[in-house]
Amino acid sequence: MSSFRLKKQLWRRWRRWKKALWVGTACAVLIICAWSGMRMSEDISRLLTGSMSAAEQTFAELNDRASGGDILLPEQVSAVFEQEDQKEQASNQGNADSLIKVIADSGLSRKVHYKTTYVCDEEIRNVPQAMSPKELQFLIAEHSDWQGKIGPEGDVWLERNVNDLSPSCKKEAYIGIDNEGNLTLYKGPPKREEALKTFFQIDIGTMKSALPEKMWWQLQGGIRVQDIDEYNSVLSTFSDYARDNAEAM
Repeated sequence: MSSFRLKKQLWRRWRRWKKALWVGTACAVLIICAWSGMRMSEDISRLLTGSMSAAEQTFAELNDRASGGDILLPEQVSAVFEQEDQKEQASNQGNADSLIKVIADSGLSRKVHYKTTYVCDEEIRNVPQAMSPKELQFLIAEHSDWQGKIGPEGDVWLERNVNDLSPSCKKEAYIGIDNEGNLTLYKGPPKREEALKTFFQIDIGTMKSALPEKMWWQLQGGIRVQDIDEYNSVLSTFSDYARDNAEAM
């Protein structure tokens, strides 16, 4: 008799536990569905209010074709997501291919110049000996991330932009103020007066009232910047006191 009662109690507990498990699972499913619905609503809202990218426009066109009864191949769908990257690569490759064709058609050997433009300076490196058309073709292919062109004298120029200070700037760059109150990038301390770039004119009165006096003396002597982070930090600090901004207030 006790054995029967024990089995009955275990059976009841099992049913209660199974019911609780089912309810918990159902709640979890409802929460996931609700969350998915919110995410979907946000995506739909973004698509309705924002402009479509080229890939999204192409996908919409393919979707219209599918709705009209056309067969939408898997290759067409996957191509949509690669379209923008392919266009950018094709643009760069098109530039290189055009340059290579001009060089090959001319049959001339040419000198090569490398030009790197930094945020503070530019560097030009010249190859002393002229290169044959075949050598130039290999060179341009190896430097696919550079922009190539033929200069007025027929030389080949490979150019690129780098969001950083040049090696020489990292060794000697200072940001200071000139005699007219312009925030200026110098090669060496401002007293040497070797200005590389002028940024904007500072409202000195407003700046002196807002910043510690020590900052003003540092600016007059020149603030050393050794990398792009320090460069941007100094510009950001003093941009609030640019004269144009002050006059607009």
